[in-house]
Amino acid sequence: MKKISIIAAVIALCSCSATKTTDAAVDLNGEWDIVKVDGNAVDTTKTEFRPTLGFETAKDNVFGCAGCNSINGKAKVDAAKQTISFSEIGTTLMLCANMEYEQQILKALESVKGYKAAGKGCVDLTDGSDKTVLQLKKQ
Repeated sequence: MKKISIIAAVIALCSCSATKTTDAAVDLNGEWDIVKVDGNAVDTTKTEFRPTLGFETAKDNVFGCAGCNSINGKAKVDAAKQTISFSEIGTTLMLCANMEYEQQILKALESVKGYKAAGKGCVDLTDGSDKTVLQLKKQ
């Protein structure tokens, strides 16, 4: 019984809450791990590097890693409306053994229009229909 309680506690601490909050004060600044793509958990054993996104909202910069290649570009964040507009996104051109998550992350990134709090240090990046396409967890 004690073992089950410990496992449940670890899962609760390591995952983002499924309950969405409406906290309008989400601060995207800093580095985030990409933990879900289109609702599916990212298995980092199948990526060359840990998938991440980072934001410098004062400079309109976005940076990170899609699992193999580095990401750099511009991200115009409107905190009041919780919208994001990406532009000039570029990646390095390395070829890695497994590019599955790389392709999914880059495709999802193309559809991002907004963001919202997802609880427990997480934020959801959403498309134009408010559907979560990427979930990030603060590093």
